[in-house]
Amino acid sequence: MPTTAEHRASCDEFVAHIHDLCADPGTRVRLSRGRGRPVEECAPMDRYLARHTAHRAGRRAYYTVASLIATAGPQAHTPGVRPEPEDPVVLMTTGEDPTAIPHAPLVAPEAPAPAGSAPDPAAWFARPNLGATLAAAIRTAGHSAGRTEDTLSVLTRVNDDQLHRRLPSTVTRLLKDNVTPDWGVLLYDLVQRPYQQDRVGLRWRDAFYLAAPEHHRP
Repeated sequence: MPTTAEHRASCDEFVAHIHDLCADPGTRVRLSRGRGRPVEECAPMDRYLARHTAHRAGRRAYYTVASLIATAGPQAHTPGVRPEPEDPVVLMTTGEDPTAIPHAPLVAPEAPAPAGSAPDPAAWFARPNLGATLAAAIRTAGHSAGRTEDTLSVLTRVNDDQLHRRLPSTVTRLLKDNVTPDWGVLLYDLVQRPYQQDRVGLRWRDAFYLAAPEHHRP
């Protein structure tokens, strides 16, 4: 049984693998066809993903993230939310603190640790989850605060099948405005969600409300 740190590292390794695959346009097209579909309907993707996902828990999460990365295509910027230089924000939830100190604040991520160094749990939780990414779309891309909040509310409440079917349209809107999710964090959360839906939803909501501009709805 892999440790939590090993599982998170494997998520990043999988994302890097998909980026490598997407260097080939034909492969990228085949991977992108899995958007919103269950694994059983993604036969063209199996040749690329089976060795990495067979018998893994949450296999659909890997297929979904692979298809979303393929949809995004080559990216000139680093995936993940980058806060405005003059306006740092708390990106992740304080509800699950890596140091086990309840409600300890987490801040924007710094430069990644050197290769081969021990993983830092705090660094993982400083990376943006889906809630922080949606908040960034409001702050930097002019997305409607009310509509984005509604989207997040739906995504945290629907069952897993509906979540995977709805994510492509949400992510496509983000990508259109150059807001790219942190794929590794998204993958980790999607794998965890069938077992911890409320906890994952809380992480997303906390990150959203901590990072989004305050607004008042009618």
